[in-house]
Amino acid sequence: MAILRPKFPDHGSPFSRKQERDRKTAAIRSAASKRFDVQGVRGTRLEDIAADLGLTKTSIAYYYASKDELAEAVFLTAVKFLEDAVSAAADTVASPDQKLLLLFRTYADQLLDALDGRRAHPAQIQELDALPDEAQARITGRLGAPVAQVNEMVQDWLGQSDRALGRSEPVTFCMFALLDWLKLSANEMSGPDFRAASNVLIDVLRQGLTRAGSVPSRVTLQFSTQKELPQIFDRDARNEMKREALLKAGIRFFNLYGFEGVSLADVAASLGVTRGAFYYHIPDKESFLDQCVDHSLEAVEATLDHADEGHSGLDWIQRVLFDLIYMQASGMTPIIRLKLMAALPAKRRNRYQARLRNIWRRLGDAHDAALADGSAREHDTGTVEAILASVMFLNGGYTLAAANSLDDWRMSESPQSATNDYLNVLLFGLMAGVE
Repeated sequence: MAILRPKFPDHGSPFSRKQERDRKTAAIRSAASKRFDVQGVRGTRLEDIAADLGLTKTSIAYYYASKDELAEAVFLTAVKFLEDAVSAAADTVASPDQKLLLLFRTYADQLLDALDGRRAHPAQIQELDALPDEAQARITGRLGAPVAQVNEMVQDWLGQSDRALGRSEPVTFCMFALLDWLKLSANEMSGPDFRAASNVLIDVLRQGLTRAGSVPSRVTLQFSTQKELPQIFDRDARNEMKREALLKAGIRFFNLYGFEGVSLADVAASLGVTRGAFYYHIPDKESFLDQCVDHSLEAVEATLDHADEGHSGLDWIQRVLFDLIYMQASGMTPIIRLKLMAALPAKRRNRYQARLRNIWRRLGDAHDAALADGSAREHDTGTVEAILASVMFLNGGYTLAAANSLDDWRMSESPQSATNDYLNVLLFGLMAGVE
């Protein structure tokens, strides 16, 4: 005879040492995650995390012996967050397009749970190269599995769709850039606002930004990737060429290691120049970061200005996105991770943020124009503006971790084709036909 036993919700026993430890380590990881997102791993001190929690540095050391150990735990929590959403989508019996849409719905639901305190919020995965090799290997090893699963879903979708695309990887790359946008948006919005924004994104993924036939499915380069040969006897021209090389190297180093993790000597060594020659152009690290941010924003602004010549509305948006992503994917013009501006003095940071707001405004104005001329489907312009402002950068979160950790993930292979493939789902959706 079966014995019926009542089931009660488990609210956690106050006498359970394991549950108490789990709650404390989760709180430490959550506080560290917020610091790492803004200041980076190398720019964050354990003392600051402890102060956020009203603890001492020694209290944190009881649970995590070092900052590297804590950073690894924080990033593995972010990987687990991704694994949960990917597994839920992959295990569902559904068509490939529905699985991909379910991935985003599940991920958004998990982020809402995090906003309500029901689970830890995932950190931006960044500056992995600043961690010990063993920690990097463990994180990328775990990250590799869900990345491969999403790529398989994209491959299945390509197999059943009528899209004339090349490789699946650029499309998958865009999927992760959009997941990164969801994660960042959850940090900046209330629960209801985030739900509304995630619904806009899911509708864009379903049917795309465009109305059928509004823009071509593929675009071509409209600028030369080769600059004019410098005048070898012109000292100013040679110095400008050297400065350009220094800034490109600096942007790559800052994106990988963060402000605190970058050594100017390492940047100089990567270019084969002496410290003296380096300091002739770059006086100190703060000035170097300042110049790298300015260089990146100049590249974005020049791209927008170039698109103004002969393009408008959705056609302008497609042109801008293609050119910016191509420049980064080909390695021609890297763009700095915008969060790094936090290391600059407030006066400089405010100037750059004003320039960024103007860039975002131009994206929103173009979307409003596309709504007015009927080329864009109806979506909230503010949300579309934020999505576009995020996906145009290939330099953060899951996107960067995947690009720099997995050898066969290279947007630089056939960058023109890869850039078109990257933008395809954003413009045309998973379920809409492309004319």
